[in-house]
Amino acid sequence: MTVLGIMTHAAGTPARYDMYAQEALRLGFDGVLLFAPMDVDLRRRRVDAWAYERGGWRRRVRPLPDLAHDMGFYAGAATIRAARRVKAPEAAGGIPFVGYALGHKWTIHQRLLRTPYAAYLPETASMRSGETAVRMADRYGAAMVKPRDGKQGKGIVKISREGPGKYRWQEQGGASSRLTRKEAAARLDRRFRPDAAIVQRWMDIRCPKGGVFDIRALAQKAEGDAWRTTAAAVRQSGIGRIASNVTSGGAVWAVDAFLADMYGEAEAARIAGEAGRIAAELPGELERSYGKRFVELGIDLAVERGGAVRIIEVNIKPGKKIVRALSGERAYADALLQPIRYAKWLSDRRDSLWTDS
Repeated sequence: MTVLGIMTHAAGTPARYDMYAQEALRLGFDGVLLFAPMDVDLRRRRVDAWAYERGGWRRRVRPLPDLAHDMGFYAGAATIRAARRVKAPEAAGGIPFVGYALGHKWTIHQRLLRTPYAAYLPETASMRSGETAVRMADRYGAAMVKPRDGKQGKGIVKISREGPGKYRWQEQGGASSRLTRKEAAARLDRRFRPDAAIVQRWMDIRCPKGGVFDIRALAQKAEGDAWRTTAAAVRQSGIGRIASNVTSGGAVWAVDAFLADMYGEAEAARIAGEAGRIAAELPGELERSYGKRFVELGIDLAVERGGAVRIIEVNIKPGKKIVRALSGERAYADALLQPIRYAKWLSDRRDSLWTDS
């Protein structure tokens, strides 16, 4: 028997995972267990889980699953520690996972520097103090401060130099204020602990009609252990926003048409081709850099004024809303279920479960 586990922060609402369990059983898994990190007892090699049986979820204590897919977004120090312990490859009696974690934004940046795509990274630093961001704003005109463990664009601050000793503070929600150098640094120090954020050179990704945009590429592992780009789309923010994010109300556009309106068809084709090559090749390079297996990645790319392509960041557990916006509900469901399909391919090759973990 081969049992698939699904680890999540939302194990208390099992019905939301029905489609994943049904797909796993359709593919040939013999059972599906849903659990939170705190439910796992590695010493006894068992888990207090929800088992999908006869079309519904029932609470059961079962042996550890043969393979697990992590779908959780964890909060709280104890839960985060438990998730790391369960996913540690060296854990005695551990569970092999379909894919592993990237770490926080500074770790990801350091790993990206080890790939052949390091030249695509904008100047980035770990923010030891507010002065780190102010100095970068002095050098480049503006700097973006991002929480090290942030997601969905939350908590981002833009610091812009407006003149000698004068700076503008902007937040994603549109809040803006003018500060002196000392006030800007002090406010950042109050907001972020040392090294709890990264600072990135501001890139001019403004749209002609207002707002900013980036390109999100969704890369997923396919059967055969090959990466594929499931979708790529432009995400355009609303006016006044400092970062693009679909969750916070951004719009989604086809890459070619959006870029053609800005740059003309020939230059748009060049930019789209370069972005597509990065999206296709970077996941494999990151696996080699980390020495870990990943199952899906969200790759965020900037196109600066003039057409230069840059890597903004790479995300684990990416959203799939761009797929729905571009290709409809069926494609969206396929993207959601692809990690389960890859899990089945992987489980059929048991010698590979701990490889590259």
